[in-house]
Amino acid sequence: MNSFIIKNVRLFDGENIHEDSSVLVEDGIIKQVQQDIEKSGLLIFSKPGHTLLPGLIDAHSHPYRESRLSEQAFRFGITTLMDMHNLHDNAVQQKQWAKERKDFPDIKSCHFSATIEGGWPAWVEKRLSNNEFATYDDWPNVATEDDAEPFIETAIRNGSDYIKLMHEAGRAIGIKKGLIVQPREAVQAAIVRAAHERGLKVVAHALSLKDTLEVLRAGVDGLAHTFFDEPITPEVIDLYKRNNAWVNPTLVAAGSLTCESKEILKSFSEDERVKSRVSTEDVQLIHDCLHMKSPGAKWEYAIDSVRQLKAAGVDIICGSDAAAGAPGLVFGANLHIEMYLLVNKAGLSPIEVLRATTSVTADRFGWSDRGRIAAGLKADLLLVEGNPSVDITDLLNIRGIWRDGVKFNGHPGFSQN
Repeated sequence: MNSFIIKNVRLFDGENIHEDSSVLVEDGIIKQVQQDIEKSGLLIFSKPGHTLLPGLIDAHSHPYRESRLSEQAFRFGITTLMDMHNLHDNAVQQKQWAKERKDFPDIKSCHFSATIEGGWPAWVEKRLSNNEFATYDDWPNVATEDDAEPFIETAIRNGSDYIKLMHEAGRAIGIKKGLIVQPREAVQAAIVRAAHERGLKVVAHALSLKDTLEVLRAGVDGLAHTFFDEPITPEVIDLYKRNNAWVNPTLVAAGSLTCESKEILKSFSEDERVKSRVSTEDVQLIHDCLHMKSPGAKWEYAIDSVRQLKAAGVDIICGSDAAAGAPGLVFGANLHIEMYLLVNKAGLSPIEVLRATTSVTADRFGWSDRGRIAAGLKADLLLVEGNPSVDITDLLNIRGIWRDGVKFNGHPGFSQN
């Protein structure tokens, strides 16, 4: 049933908290939001002591082709999962599952990112993969400025929702100079121009200060990571503001790369609210480390960059960088850990983090149908016990998830009435 009333709840509408609120959903769409709603013939969920929020948006993941990864994200209240690099056929499959199922997050994807032969991420995947037969012949090779237009035209035909640049030379992760092929800044700028001419947002992977400066100069709309090899500089902040760019810090990923977040991650791996939603293997992966950093790299550089960018008025959005089998990068759990780190390490308030994983992400990518609880929007909803505007970890007290008004009943911790 996708018509119902949720009443007597604390409401986070994507911007602010409202006490003792009610929401009417009809045919999967939010119809009314007010203090009290009465309408006969509808199922009513009365939930004092609970908070109702928009479904969470994970702004950075790599679900590849496995349905279980997206399913696991959904169990953590993620109703929109953003794929930040995949094989085209895998992205199409993920989107097809999302169309066919309501126990599965909606999928947004760049499909293929703008890769270059010998570059990131194929370079590292070849070295980490146990599949000796893996090939990368069908990946894009955007090596010159003339390659930019054809790449964007293909992306549009493929149904890409945004464009992802890969700008990685290995500086922050301890890879010897010259081993990873990196696109020139002029090539990245040509891709950005071609994408913007067609109304597409451009997000960039960059893990070092130098690479971040280059993609910001190229004109990107946002960063898929913050850097951790050097302290932030005024030039970085100025370029973010010039571009009106956002940052998705992925502090969990940075902490896994430097292995400085291990104790925090271990505490989450021991939390029953997490353990009950992931596999035994993922419980271990949560607090494993990637161990890839240059000698001077520090997690604190990433954390402090978020503090300074926030102070300068740069928008922070929230994503996990979850990837199958990657140490410290577990679907679903990582988004909640990221939110915890943004509050407890980077100094954002819980309300700012709730916005970062709902309305701010939706607004920045131009999705006007989600990220808020308001009349006319999709009924993608998350019900939790407690008050995450005070304690962000209350988001793990999940008592109900709805996508397009359809309630997910697949976890024993969920309340049925």
